[in-house]
Amino acid sequence: MKSPQEAREVIAAGKLAVVLGVETSEPFGCRTTLGVPHCTRAQIDRGLDEMHALGVRSMFVCHKYDNALCGVRFDSGTQGAIVNLGNLLSSGGFWRVERCRGPEHDNPISPAVLPPELARWLPPGVGLPVYPPAPHCNPKGLTSLGRHMVEGMMRRGMMIEIDHMSVKAADQTLDLLEAAGYPGVISSHSWADPAFLPRIYRLGGMVTQYGHAAEEFAEEWRRTQPLRQESGRPGYGYGLDANGLGPLPAPRAGSAVTYPFLSFDGAVSLDRPRTGERVWDYNVDGVAHYGLVPDWIEDLRQLAGQPIVDDLASGAEAYLRTWEGATAPAAR
Repeated sequence: MKSPQEAREVIAAGKLAVVLGVETSEPFGCRTTLGVPHCTRAQIDRGLDEMHALGVRSMFVCHKYDNALCGVRFDSGTQGAIVNLGNLLSSGGFWRVERCRGPEHDNPISPAVLPPELARWLPPGVGLPVYPPAPHCNPKGLTSLGRHMVEGMMRRGMMIEIDHMSVKAADQTLDLLEAAGYPGVISSHSWADPAFLPRIYRLGGMVTQYGHAAEEFAEEWRRTQPLRQESGRPGYGYGLDANGLGPLPAPRAGSAVTYPFLSFDGAVSLDRPRTGERVWDYNVDGVAHYGLVPDWIEDLRQLAGQPIVDDLASGAEAYLRTWEGATAPAAR
């Protein structure tokens, strides 16, 4: 969908509205080598024009590696060690940390060992760095090129994802959006410091949570519910970020989803999904594939009641209102 109006028309016709987004570590070739950027403002402008023409309406400024636009929010554990190796290969250096200057902080970089298959990519005689005790903050924030990209996205009415930004970069980005009164900001899968959520809601942005296991998801939904009530921004979402590093919700100990069950609106009876001869059961398999998302939501209903389902059912409307705010003339 290229506009919220088009999305509403498609939804009214009983179809699924899909909004294109981009989540990559080096958009428009904006990597760095030892601090030297590989892109220019003109290159960013051309890239944003191209993405917008293709229908992209949501973008991340940075993802896993520090780039020419902003610093990143670290990964932890073995995953963090692997991504830190990628940061070395991408930028010529490992992540750096500094003392956090406020209550917000990036994810801690915990001691870990690279798998042997990846350790061979380290330069001879080079090992993973040893970091001081957490909390850790990335000293790299939003660069001048990153500011140019954020401003360019605002001019085009695009939605800005702050997940994966370092706390320094996210704070600077929110400063820009607040100064402009721009509501087109999203935290889509729990990769921003929770202290930023009130600022997102006050702007008119949207927050969705990573697709955690049901108990964790319900707990975070309860914690943030007062923020939505205070800001008058009902509607919640989930970011089921399924990929090689992002797991789907595992089966919950004690879950008792009873089959068949009714869909959240009571219109459809749902039984265990089947693929060929394989029958899937959420209580045993968890969310083994996207077809088991309704079962996960039924488990959430059992844990947190109908209000959590109602909030999720309002998520699409909340997203559209944020998008409409971003495309309003006053926001641009």
